[in-house]
Amino acid sequence: MGLEKFDDAIAEYLETKRKRTIDALKLAQLSDNEIDQHCADIEKEILGFVKCNEAYAQLLMDLEHIHSKTYNLYSLTEIAKKKNHDNPSYVIQSWFRDINTLQFLYLWEKDNNSYFIEEAAKELIEKIKRPSFTMTAKLWIKNTRATGIKSKQGHGGGTLARQEIAIDFITWAFPEKRYELSKLIVNKIMQIKE
Repeated sequence: MGLEKFDDAIAEYLETKRKRTIDALKLAQLSDNEIDQHCADIEKEILGFVKCNEAYAQLLMDLEHIHSKTYNLYSLTEIAKKKNHDNPSYVIQSWFRDINTLQFLYLWEKDNNSYFIEEAAKELIEKIKRPSFTMTAKLWIKNTRATGIKSKQGHGGGTLARQEIAIDFITWAFPEKRYELSKLIVNKIMQIKE
């Protein structure tokens, strides 16, 4: 699934841009051929930008569907339901068992939460190495005073997270999203080099 749903908006933007460009270039007294060439160059550049950023736009659209306006958080539970509809909590718990996840959460909290208890987080990261230890969102939040993740029980409950954390979760759960994100980063690097 690409950005087809934005085709009309992109076409409208290009048409508006074309009209403004033509008006500006007529004032500069350019020929019709020069104006057409300049407009074609602009369209090619814009479409190239859209194509290059398709993976990023798609990832943001995926996140928008699970965005909670109430908390300005994203529902990890809704993402997990796409992976395992019957037991999304198992998907989230599996993510929490990954030491890389805890290290990522540690870095996020350290950067964004002045009340974060780093020592408690380090202890949990050590404990996760034990096969018998079970990590949960509630345990992480309670022990570390984490604010990047919220866990709510009952009807309408679930696990919610800040955008960077939701992106990490969605790319962990869906390798195709991780691959698209990797391609996007490579494309950005190549654009910078050019």
